[in-house]
Amino acid sequence: MPTTNDKRLIKITANSAGVTASTFDVNLDASFDTPSDGAIKLSVTSSGGTDTSLHELVFSDAATGSEIGRTSISLVADTKIVGNFSATLAVDGRSETDPPASGSPAEIRSPTAQNRRNWSQDVNADSNGTVLRNSANVDVRSASDTASVSQLVRTSDDHTLMLAITFEPRGGAPTSGSVTLTTTATAGAGYNLGPVKTNVPGGR
Repeated sequence: MPTTNDKRLIKITANSAGVTASTFDVNLDASFDTPSDGAIKLSVTSSGGTDTSLHELVFSDAATGSEIGRTSISLVADTKIVGNFSATLAVDGRSETDPPASGSPAEIRSPTAQNRRNWSQDVNADSNGTVLRNSANVDVRSASDTASVSQLVRTSDDHTLMLAITFEPRGGAPTSGSVTLTTTATAGAGYNLGPVKTNVPGGR
């Protein structure tokens, strides 16, 4: 059975005066085991303390080549300096795709199903209040012209969002998988983390 796997692994580090004030890890894992062929399109931009990626997974009938459905994933991971704090931000991001990514992705404009998650957490200096803000925003959209689409939240907590996605064509085998986003921040010596703030608007 064909598999389609799309991962984006991101680490943003903030260093100040020789100390690592914050390390922020954001991992995206889209995995589908399907009876159909899958294709991955990917674009990535990293600059300063921001990593932006757009993913498009397209599933087609192996025999006819006709499209069954598609999922687009927009992900932005970011660390911002707050106030007059002095820090150097570095982004280390890598993608792992199977099959290899090819072509330019497009975000689905009229999704059948959609889920978004906005995550943020402040980093505070022990003696100087908030100095950094880590955030991750993801928007997952699925659509099909020929199959019924199900996109359901399976896990939603301070550090994980997992969606189960299924495309079920009339008279054919379903294409199904999951999209998982995990976020983890750590603070260095002399710093502490504020509470996690999440906003997860309902799907449609």
